[in-house]
Amino acid sequence: MIVLLFMMIILPSCSKQSTNQAIAPASPNVINAIIAPNQAYTFAVNNSGNVNIEKQASHFKISKIGPEEKSGQMIYQYSPMQDYTGKDEVVLSSKITIYSSEGGGGCNSNNNNNNNSVTTSYSTSYTTIGLTISN
Repeated sequence: MIVLLFMMIILPSCSKQSTNQAIAPASPNVINAIIAPNQAYTFAVNNSGNVNIEKQASHFKISKIGPEEKSGQMIYQYSPMQDYTGKDEVVLSSKITIYSSEGGGGCNSNNNNNNNSVTTSYSTSYTTIGLTISN
């Protein structure tokens, strides 16, 4: 097993090379917030992808994603149920589309040919917002 790994790393090979490297999924973000009962919480979400509520909060009056009224910045809005105290949690997902092109390459190829292809992939990151509603 170690010899095989060594050979894969050390020995050169003929292969097509992608002009763009794959992007590893981001690790989940965790945000903890404390709010008073009947008060709102907002969180500015990243505008670079398609943001959705992956897991809805359980004790909400308002829990939604939309543009902020004045700036147009996308935000997550949360308000707990009337007089609710305790914990709540919502998980947001952000899906980004990644386009990469691969041209001809390798040892025996002519780089002037038009054997380019476009690959579409997706990267999804998650943000968990843990809310504590207390006096």
